[in-house]
Amino acid sequence: MGKYDNLNDFIIENVGGDNNITALTHCVTRLRFTLKDESLVNREALVNHGEIMTAQAANGQYQVVVGMQVDDIYQAMLPKLSISGSTVEKDSEQAKEGDKKTLLNRFIDTITKIITPTLGVMVGCSLILGVQSLLVAFHVITPGDGTFVILNAIGYALFTFFPIILGYTSAKTFDSDPFIGMIVGAALVFPNLVADLTGSDVLYKLFDGTIFQTNIHSNFLGLPIVFPQNGYTSTVIPIILSMFFLSKLERFVKGIIPKSLHFTFVPFFTLILGVPATILVFGPIANVASSLISSAILGLFSFSPIIAALFIGTLYTPLVILGLHWPLVAIGINNLATTGTDYLLPMIFTAPLAQMAVVFAVYLKTKNPEVKKICVPAMVSDFFCIIEPSIYGITLPVKKRFVFTCIGTAVGALIIAMADVHNFASTIGVLGIGGFINPQTGNTSFVLIVALATLATMAVSFLLTIFTYSED
Repeated sequence: MGKYDNLNDFIIENVGGDNNITALTHCVTRLRFTLKDESLVNREALVNHGEIMTAQAANGQYQVVVGMQVDDIYQAMLPKLSISGSTVEKDSEQAKEGDKKTLLNRFIDTITKIITPTLGVMVGCSLILGVQSLLVAFHVITPGDGTFVILNAIGYALFTFFPIILGYTSAKTFDSDPFIGMIVGAALVFPNLVADLTGSDVLYKLFDGTIFQTNIHSNFLGLPIVFPQNGYTSTVIPIILSMFFLSKLERFVKGIIPKSLHFTFVPFFTLILGVPATILVFGPIANVASSLISSAILGLFSFSPIIAALFIGTLYTPLVILGLHWPLVAIGINNLATTGTDYLLPMIFTAPLAQMAVVFAVYLKTKNPEVKKICVPAMVSDFFCIIEPSIYGITLPVKKRFVFTCIGTAVGALIIAMADVHNFASTIGVLGIGGFINPQTGNTSFVLIVALATLATMAVSFLLTIFTYSED
């Protein structure tokens, strides 16, 4: 019997059984079930199980929070479910279930599936950039020397070739061939593509005199190629939008040619039609949409950093509970990947530290040994930006504690926003503070501000908890 067999049997039974499950995915700490009938769920049994933190309906799914071992549990559960066989009938059921979701729920679910598999390597690359920045700051290495070049290559490899990685995860999410997704992503970042498509003389200007004015340097069979000056290296949105449409194109191609020809001609027709369509249509659309979204958030920030910080800082942790925080994270990642800096993710940097401070206060005040036992691993998880154990184990069950974490995060976000702090690498977890060091100059001024914001966040959250604590 496997390590998680009993737990998985228990979960399956209490979400309504195998026949009630039409789809299963997972993120960092949660199993995400798509169910036929959520009324069959025995939530009381789930939340009272010692290995389950909580269970809830959110974002059109039923989420069972099991902690950092979620992938092992997920892999052990799949063979127990009929969906692992993925029949046509089951796919049809999933499609019907998907149709019931709101557009927002489907969008968030999609972003979650695409981004989540990259988080581990993203954190690893970001920590390497943090180490590089520290070495530059302490004059151990200098920009341009061999050590700097190699560390820089490792750290930025993910972002530089992000379209290839997201081509793979997007294709899997949209039930397409992941290798087609990788080739589409690779075509977008192909060497010399930018120089070849934007390096010649300007033929004419498209949308001349508007905010969308674009210089046209080349054409494809007479059609203008709207290609960004920086290319699609490091972009997020274009490849996701492209693979959404290409997955449908791939299925269409499969439907009109004999199965005996699928092996060769499905990739051939999908790529020869899909890549030009991506460069001519989907890429420009995605770039405009991404720019408009980023501009809207930047506009709020420009209008009032205080309002933007309070809004983002206060709402981020509630969004995590609902699984609705991924679009916010995706925008931050896109800013970081395309411009090299981001102003959005720094405003949520202190969220796990607010949780840690509240949990530490509870640890000091409580006389309940079972609560103390939960606090220590929860604080360790907070250190690495995994806040669900603290939320579901300590802060959310006593609502005022949860409110104190939101207040503390908002205070930290306010300090960071007012100082116009930007990061240069993904700033996930305490170790991510190295991402606030400018890797080119070694300037550490943002680190000092973030450290101040962190102390303020933790002080506010800790003191509010310690002075209002009640064992009841």
